[in-house]
Amino acid sequence: MVYAHSVTRITLSGTMFGGAEEWSTGFFLGQEGADATPMTQAGLDQIKDAWATFFTAAFSYVSNQYQFIQAKSALIDATGHTVLDEVKYSYPTTNTYGAATGNTHPPQCSLVVTLQSDRPRGKASKGRMYLPGYSGSIGTNGKVDGAVASGIANNLKTFFDSFASDADVPDQLILAAKGTGPVPALTAQNDYVETIKVGDVVDTQRRRRNGLVESYQTRTLL
Repeated sequence: MVYAHSVTRITLSGTMFGGAEEWSTGFFLGQEGADATPMTQAGLDQIKDAWATFFTAAFSYVSNQYQFIQAKSALIDATGHTVLDEVKYSYPTTNTYGAATGNTHPPQCSLVVTLQSDRPRGKASKGRMYLPGYSGSIGTNGKVDGAVASGIANNLKTFFDSFASDADVPDQLILAAKGTGPVPALTAQNDYVETIKVGDVVDTQRRRRNGLVESYQTRTLL
């Protein structure tokens, strides 16, 4: 793995269904043409608080079967290795659950946020972020209601904007595309995220099971 510059990976994670499963999502912070600055504890605490606000907001449509447990920041050098001395954690001080009480969907169901730079195509033009615990309804057309997607997009904008110019968060939201080819260091790209999009079709997120053991109903055929 080769990045154009060192980057900070923010990982937000928790549990669902009483701890039977785990979820995580995240994004990169950094600079387009320079190395990322190590995250401060105060900055990570603020990101944690802002995510907790998003997570528990009514119009974020996160199921109350989902709990937010921790935020993590990790500085990753240009070779793709984590700088162990620059890993930090931040934890909510109270139990933090989603606000939605109905329409609990299977854990692999997720709405996707598309992160876009100003590049029309190619490396560092688009990225994806899976939102945990979507609990809104699905219409007869198989889609999420536009007003629901709009509410989620508004709350996400508030979340990302909350630390865009924060002195305690030294870098910006970026797309970090790994290099490819025989000389990957020359093809890796970073660019700033300028827009986000929340679609109206529920996607499928592939995840590793943690503890949700499957039971079977068996029938013997004639």
